[in-house]
This record gives sequence, C-alpha cells and structure tokens, in this order.
Amino acid sequence: MKSIYEQALGDTYQLLHPKLQERYRLTGDAVFTGAGRMEEISGGSFAIRAMMVLGIRARLFFPERGRNIPFVIHNKVSRDTKGQETVHWDRTFDFRGKKRHFDAVMKWDSEEEQILDLFGKPALLGSSLSLHVDDKGAMHISSRSQWLPLFGMRIPLPRVFHGAAQIVESYDEERQCFRIRVHVRNPLFGTLFAYKGSFTGTRKDGSGGSRDET
Repeated sequence: MKSIYEQALGDTYQLLHPKLQERYRLTGDAVFTGAGRMEEISGGSFAIRAMMVLGIRARLFFPERGRNIPFVIHNKVSRDTKGQETVHWDRTFDFRGKKRHFDAVMKWDSEEEQILDLFGKPALLGSSLSLHVDDKGAMHISSRSQWLPLFGMRIPLPRVFHGAAQIVESYDEERQCFRIRVHVRNPLFGTLFAYKGSFTGTRKDGSGGSRDET
C-alpha cells in the first residue's frame, strides 16, 4: 500500500533522496524514531510567545527558544474511525529538562487529493499541504488553506490569521543524517517560529525488523 506521501507526490516520489523515500514510506505497521539537535529554535515577539503558552497543554505551541536543543521525533501509523491511515508526528524538545511538544497527525483527503495536517491533541488547527521535490532530492512541504476543526466541521481561517509554514527535509550524505528546516510566518506579525537541525533515525516494520535510516 502506498503511503500518503507517495499518493501526494505521485511519480515524483522517486525523485526523493533514497533515504527520504524510505523515511516517508509510512504505511501499515511502519514506525520511525529519530533523535538529534536543533541548531536554533527562534521567532515570535514577546506578545506572540506569551500567547503560545496557551498551546502547551494541547501539545501545539510553546514559548521557549534557544540553541543546541535536543529533540526526538516519532512517526507511527494508525487508522481512524473510517479505517483510513493516519500518520502521527510526535516531536519532543528538551529545554534543559523542560519537555515541550509539537504534535500533529496527517491523513489523505481522497476527494481533494491532498494531505491534511491536524495540529495538537486534540486537534485545534487544520491545514491542507502542498508537497514537491527539489532537484537535490529534498522534500518541500508548505501549508495552504487553514481552518479550525469544530464539531466535525471546518471553520475557515482568513489568511490574515494564517501561520504559513514552509518545511524542507533533506539528507546530508557527508554527515549521514537528515536535516530539517521549518519556518512559520504570519502576514501581520512576521515569523511566529522557526527551527533548523539534524537527526538520525531508525525505521521498524510490523514484522519486528528494523533498519537504520542513516
């Protein structure tokens, strides 16, 4: 079965770096666990960061910023009430013993033929995603429409309230690690948050086997 990322990219999935192809082949019982460091987590005015405190409980936002921050990422696949595969993205950042989380789930929208990204536990923000592969084999993900998921409905957010995200994940052959860059920007308030770092990881399948992705 194809992963939601293979469905979104179609034939261009084969243009991804081989390590990224394996990394994003998240379907069935596949699990990916990675660990590394963020070179820097930045962005957001004092007022914006004060508001982000409200997102801590929902594992959505956090106000802390810094350099050389250890983090782990865990991806697994489950099925929702409709039997549709859902990919979990659980990220944990360690600010000198203070754990902060940035969690989301992604699923395939077969009607619109796009990936939907739902942030927080429970989901408090939704976004559709656009994916493409660059000429170096890196994965680019950007947000499109955004909404509030309420009572099974999508309440559209005006663009003035969007947190427009740009994500690039690549593989560094020289250092044998994955590299990640994330930048989230609002048209009124500028950069809300950004981070960049590197990590290594291991993929396991349902048979109990494992593969070092680095």
